[in-house]
Amino acid sequence: MALPLLVILLLSLIAATASAEKVRTITPRATLNYLSVPVAEVKGFFRDEGLENETIVIPGSTAIAALVSGEVDYSGAGGSGMRAALRGAPIKAVMFQTEKVTWYLLGAPEVHKISDLKGRRIAVGTIGDTQDTLITLVAAKHGVGAREMTRVAMPSRNTFTTFLSLKSGAVHAAVVNGDEAILGESEGLRTLAFIGDLFPYPFQGFLTTDKKIAERPGEIKRWLRAMMRSLVFIREKPEEAADIAIKKLPVGKLTRPMIVEGIRRFAQALPEGVPGVPSAQGLKNVIEFDVKAPLKIKEDVQTEKFLNLRLAAEVKEEMERKR
Repeated sequence: MALPLLVILLLSLIAATASAEKVRTITPRATLNYLSVPVAEVKGFFRDEGLENETIVIPGSTAIAALVSGEVDYSGAGGSGMRAALRGAPIKAVMFQTEKVTWYLLGAPEVHKISDLKGRRIAVGTIGDTQDTLITLVAAKHGVGAREMTRVAMPSRNTFTTFLSLKSGAVHAAVVNGDEAILGESEGLRTLAFIGDLFPYPFQGFLTTDKKIAERPGEIKRWLRAMMRSLVFIREKPEEAADIAIKKLPVGKLTRPMIVEGIRRFAQALPEGVPGVPSAQGLKNVIEFDVKAPLKIKEDVQTEKFLNLRLAAEVKEEMERKR
């Protein structure tokens, strides 16, 4: 009796795999910030929704082009995608992973607190960008005015060059993610602040096309449900999520305890309850800092040109009812 039962189970599995809808999701980087996608794959959250996901790592404008052309189904292009939508690209943001930015301010070994940054050099992506704005706000809360710091544009830096710049004295502080801050601490650098504590600022937006929203809303909701389940899992089971990160991401010098702590730091940016839909204040801030400011727009903008959070709100409500 056992053998026929095994055959039936195998046939059922094959049939389920064959009938799954294939979708492709772009993430800009293979880091802990986007661990939600491999977690959803490994834990079977996509499979539970009848989806078979393929993850592709593509940074920058290429990710937007791939989405617009229909080569992929979902893209974590975030702010750049929303700005492209406002300029006419037929895409919309359908969810945000976090309610706060996931950035930490990392200081050189001799910098013990933010007030020590008076007269020092701070690395930013470009002068006037979101990093620059938020660093300035954090410093002002600790009595350091914008004119009391020198901001140094370093748009193409990575973890290695950031640490090298901090250790050499080229700069005295820089923005990094939680796992990078932990690695920096192990090398003698100092975490000065969690920038996400400033105010709600939804981060890591995912987009899809207007065509898919119009024609396949059910598929989008299933994809959203898998992603939201994954974010809840990451928050509630960081150690199990760390094991998936070790298997699926290039973790470099990060040890397992570092990865677990990095996931916990990422989770500080998640909202309570089911993630995915920004608060009203968060939405206001992301429009101001991620859309209007980079495009130098002063007047109000039509949010329906770059946002469609209705499906995410429906999934969030359904999931919270069940929880």
